Amino acid sequence: MTPRRWTSRKFLLSLSVQLTAIAVLLWPEHESAIVEVGRSATALVVMLLSGLGYVTAEAAIDRRDRPTTEPRAQAHSPSPAEPTS
Repeated sequence: MTPRRWTSRKFLLSLSVQLTAIAVLLWPEHESAIVEVGRSATALVVMLLSGLGYVTAEAAIDRRDRPTTEPRAQAHSPSPAEPTS
């Protein structure tokens, strides 16, 4: 598994479903509460990672589009023909 694969939405959703199923198996009397918490937590994580991914992508685009050589202010230096005082 590549390092970025664990942030995929498909992976997060399948992991969430599996963890929720295990929790329901352990505490069947709290099934509805566990399912609601799992759904809310998964939605929050997916929204957070999607937002961070968007910000990261926009930053990469901004860095790519920024000129690599910014014009520098040229200091005025007297030419050899100009007399100095």
